[in-house]
Amino acid sequence: MPAETLPTRPDEARYETWHDFYRRAWQVLRYDRQYTEGGGETPISFLAFDAYARRYSIEGEAFDRFVDFVSALDDEWLLHVAEKAKERADVNPT
Repeated sequence: MPAETLPTRPDEARYETWHDFYRRAWQVLRYDRQYTEGGGETPISFLAFDAYARRYSIEGEAFDRFVDFVSALDDEWLLHVAEKAKERADVNPT
């Protein structure tokens, strides 16, 4: 995505180095989902979270946080995808 189309980060959204762990995990897991016939995407599956966590020894409460944080990133991605699909539909109504 060209930088000029990216929204400006709000002041309260500070970057923290621990964010990288969850962002990298989401980048690995983001394609491990179902895609619908109409081009939609479903959330990342629990099985994908579980396999990733087993690989990297993420257990207990850390696993719960892992699922929560990566799911939050994924939820934002799915909202973005839905907004882009709506924009395309508005421009090219069938």
